[in-house]
Amino acid sequence: MRGVAVGRLPARWDGLWRRVDDEALDAIVVLGAPGALGPTADSPGNVRFLAGWAPPLGPSGVVLRRGERPVVLAIGPHDARGFRARLGDAADVWQVAGPAALAEMVPPLSRVGVAGLAELPASLADALRGRWREPHPIDAHLHAMRALHYADFADLARAAAAVSDAMVERVLATAAERPVTGAELMVAAEREGRSLGAESAGCWIATGPAPSTTYFEQRELQDVLGKGDRLQIGTTVRYEGFYGQSLRTAVVGAPSALLEEHNHRLISMQDEIAALMRPGVPLADVAARMDELVGAACPYPAKADPFRFQFCHGLGLSYSEPAMRAVSGAGQADPRFAGAVLAEGMVVEVHPNYSVPDLGHVCAGDMAQVTPAGAVWLTSSVRGLARLGDGPGRSRPNS
Repeated sequence: MRGVAVGRLPARWDGLWRRVDDEALDAIVVLGAPGALGPTADSPGNVRFLAGWAPPLGPSGVVLRRGERPVVLAIGPHDARGFRARLGDAADVWQVAGPAALAEMVPPLSRVGVAGLAELPASLADALRGRWREPHPIDAHLHAMRALHYADFADLARAAAAVSDAMVERVLATAAERPVTGAELMVAAEREGRSLGAESAGCWIATGPAPSTTYFEQRELQDVLGKGDRLQIGTTVRYEGFYGQSLRTAVVGAPSALLEEHNHRLISMQDEIAALMRPGVPLADVAARMDELVGAACPYPAKADPFRFQFCHGLGLSYSEPAMRAVSGAGQADPRFAGAVLAEGMVVEVHPNYSVPDLGHVCAGDMAQVTPAGAVWLTSSVRGLARLGDGPGRSRPNS
């Protein structure tokens, strides 16, 4: 089995009970939205954390009861098979007819600790609240636990970074064989990621002499790359539940002096932030310093530039780990984790992004892992501005 070894799961179940530390609770119910919701939902990561897997298209759940075997709830035969293949005899897997059946697993008058309730459809969430007496939210406990299990996720982080690197390299190689459209590059990137075992391998792409935005749909990317055009790509990979990402920029022909200047600024920002990322440093301090660096480079006021947002985010079983959101900035931080500090092994995507007159949107992004000496880069494709030659088959790094 790839991903988290099933032998680690009992310690997580016991650890959650200890963290909750509430003798009045009869059961813990962890509900998860479909994994395919990706960056928009945190709850699939909770199920993945406790069960080693989460289905891509349906909701799921984990029920922990004192003195009894854990039960994993799966909607339909395919999800049930996915859980059984990973869990073996470590937990019971119950196939249920639909999300409403999740409530039937717990006696109606039980006092229940619940995670993921807020991400369910309102009608279902209300039905579950009505069935249970005093549903007690425990989401924060799970989010904090996820942020403490870096060793468990180290191999997954490296695998996600390698997939992201391969996607970028495939795009640059394909772009060097012009003529090619952004849509064709998107297909090449996603095919590469999936071929290497990613559960999902998406990307945005921006093209043109001064890209004003990022595009996520093939229909938006019909123009053929030409001389003087930029190519910018941002990957988002999910590998056995762990999220990875990188951002890269290339140019067809010679880059302008202004583009080279901001390329060097972006790399310098990343390197300064990586050096700052050591155990014990407040995540909010990292966010504040990145905001200062971007502010010095971007000629637009912060509120006037739509691309001055989320310059860093913690990677894990969510695209932006809830307990690490202080690294994204004050407006993103969950108040429960506002004082969070960096810990060894944490993985953060460091991606300054902003707009410049005559250049449009500029960016750089890499996965960085915290060490006592500062963060090290997990993504290894060539950083900086890539040069795509004027003719087919020529591509070289510029910095």
